[in-house]
Amino acid sequence: MKKLHLVSAMYASKGHGQEYVRNFCYELMGHYNIVLHLATNSEIEAPEGIQITYTGVDYKRTEAQNFNRYSFFASYFRAIFKQLLSAKYYRKVIKSDLIDNGDLVYIMDYDVIPLKILIDGLKRKGTRIFLWIHSAKFESKNVLYTAYKSIFKKMFNSFISNDIEGVVVNGDFIKEKIEFYLKIPKDKVHVIQYPSSIPFNPINKEAARKKLGISSKDNVVMSFGMLRKDKNIEFLIKSIAQVDTKVLLVIVGSEASVTRKDIENWIDKYNLKSYKLEIDYISEERMALYYSASDLLLLTYNIESGSQSGPLSLAREFELPAIVSNSGEIGRYVQHSGVGLVADLNIKDDFIKKIDRFFNSEDCKIQIASNIKKAKEMYSWKSAKKKYLEVFDAKKN
Repeated sequence: MKKLHLVSAMYASKGHGQEYVRNFCYELMGHYNIVLHLATNSEIEAPEGIQITYTGVDYKRTEAQNFNRYSFFASYFRAIFKQLLSAKYYRKVIKSDLIDNGDLVYIMDYDVIPLKILIDGLKRKGTRIFLWIHSAKFESKNVLYTAYKSIFKKMFNSFISNDIEGVVVNGDFIKEKIEFYLKIPKDKVHVIQYPSSIPFNPINKEAARKKLGISSKDNVVMSFGMLRKDKNIEFLIKSIAQVDTKVLLVIVGSEASVTRKDIENWIDKYNLKSYKLEIDYISEERMALYYSASDLLLLTYNIESGSQSGPLSLAREFELPAIVSNSGEIGRYVQHSGVGLVADLNIKDDFIKKIDRFFNSEDCKIQIASNIKKAKEMYSWKSAKKKYLEVFDAKKN
């Protein structure tokens, strides 16, 4: 079998990236000899049945909480440090004796500025290179972010595009943006919707709530995932505080650019009475409890958001409806698949109205439930596996 190398610095950090890589390996290990290059200097849990190589680079040092002490400058210092550490990781990958001429390499996450180092090194080794581009966000009100993305565009179009065999994206919205901003032939861009799966199945809602200390009578709205500014969490809290329907807001996730203190301040500011917080890293077993216990997933990403959402994809597996911002890939996905409702951030009280509509319309719930079952089959790992095999096997050396 062909060797397939996975380059993922983010695997060393806890989160959806690790879940995705794990499932990818389990699905495709019967077709390739998979080698996972880990950005860590200590042993971590990895998929069985594949080859693991430790680069000795500790990417966990880039986690957001390690930079909170820098206050306003935290995100900037973190971004610089990530570029430096990624460059070191890429050089370690290139030096690996396991990579041979003709091998496939799938770059599953990357930092922009040192990416050329990796691409050039892999090209010299004669590999077939594939790149996963997660986000279609190329412009922002943040001048530094826009400048950063401008660097990526120039680097990609000048030095990278011709050296990669294919690009994987997670939806049609992202594909359209990628083709607009980057000089890459359309036949090189492959859409594979984000599948998600954890080794814990949904359980009875009442049983899940009992374990979490949630009343069986509550209407439970959940916000799940790493706490970041782009998720618009203050707006989310404000909206829940103003709905007519009596709901319990559950916020679950670890601190990043938003902290527990921020959330508590917003709860006080908007006088939110009914809420439950678990601000910490959440195990997959506990994750399954929260998804099983909830009635609705709420994502209020800001208007600039351009990527797919791990929590939203996992909601599909737990047949949990969602209300999301009508922006970027998540808005396009929910609107086209009908797995929930979309709300416009530019329309006053639109989120509030959509939340009330969901809880007060049985017809709405029934239709969404039916659509989720269809999407669950369409965007399963079985479907993703088939598409990956088509992408990787399109050209055989």
